[in-house]
Amino acid sequence: MKNLKFFTLAIAILGFTSVSFAQTPQVNATSEAFATIIAPITINNTAALRFGNIIASAEKGTVIVDTENNRKNEGGAYFPSIQGEVNSAEFKVTGLSGAAYSLTLPKSTNLKGDKGSEMKITNFTANAKQVLTDKGEEVFQLGATLNVEANQLAGKYEGQFEVTVNYN
Repeated sequence: MKNLKFFTLAIAILGFTSVSFAQTPQVNATSEAFATIIAPITINNTAALRFGNIIASAEKGTVIVDTENNRKNEGGAYFPSIQGEVNSAEFKVTGLSGAAYSLTLPKSTNLKGDKGSEMKITNFTANAKQVLTDKGEEVFQLGATLNVEANQLAGKYEGQFEVTVNYN
C-alpha cells in the first residue's frame, strides 16, 4: 500500500512537470550593420615657444610667456632694450568634426646651453578649448615659465617638449 501511494504520487508529480514540445513556426529578423572609420587625431607645432633676450643677474629669476605672447619677468631675470623673438608656442589639432579631446602638457623640460649649462621650463599652460570645430580643427597657444639661475651663463639655449592629444 505504501508503494502504491508512492507510485501514485510520482505519477501525479510527473504529470504536472511534463513539458510540451509542440512545434512553432520559426521566425527570423534581419539587422543592418554599420561602422565608420574616423580620421585619427593629429597635432602639429606651427610656432616655437620663444622667451627672447634675457639678462641674468646674481639672483634667480623667471621669465613667463603667456598664451597671448606677453612676457613678464620676476626676480633676477631682466629684459634688455632689444627683446629678441618672444612668442608662445602654437599648435594645430585636426580630426573628427566636433570631437572632444584631451590635452597633456609636459611637467617640465630643460633647455641646454651652448656652453653646457641648462635652464628649466615649467608651468606650461594652454588656451585650448579641447573641442574640434565643424572643420575638424583647433589652433591653440601654449605658454610657460623659464627658470633662470643666478649668474646663468650667457649663450643660446635650446630644447624641445612634447604635447599629447587623444580623443575623449
